Amino acid sequence: MVLGSKIYKKMKAFFEALGNLFRKPATVKYPFEPTYKPDDYRGLIVHNPDLCIWCRRCEMACPPGSIIFSQAMDSKQTYHYNRALCIYCGECVRVCPKEGALIQTAEPGKPATKEENINNNWKVTVDHALKSRAAFAAEKKKQAAAKASEEGKTE
Repeated sequence: MVLGSKIYKKMKAFFEALGNLFRKPATVKYPFEPTYKPDDYRGLIVHNPDLCIWCRRCEMACPPGSIIFSQAMDSKQTYHYNRALCIYCGECVRVCPKEGALIQTAEPGKPATKEENINNNWKVTVDHALKSRAAFAAEKKKQAAAKASEEGKTE
């Protein structure tokens, strides 16, 4: 009896697969036709450095941490964004106090490639950004201490 039920299951699967050859496909025709995008589609985040006030609110609001700023010794900050880590929630755009500094486009992010090594490179970028900010803060503290001791000598 067990042998008969196994054969029945295999025959049923075979005829179902055979029937699928003549049915309309359930998948989308992606490479040949554009994929449907809803009107409220949320795509890539675009940063406009000319409008940015460098407050870092977007960095603090980003749930997965896909935005980080590095700091040069001359006080210049650099915006870094990881499209593969971003969940496209729009929180960064919502908290930005400067209209147009961050916008969310309807353009989908392109897939990450092996050559980009996006995850490992992102870790390097984050480490560099944190070190650059710590070095900048230490330098500012040193300058403030030097200025305070200079003012103490003049009094």
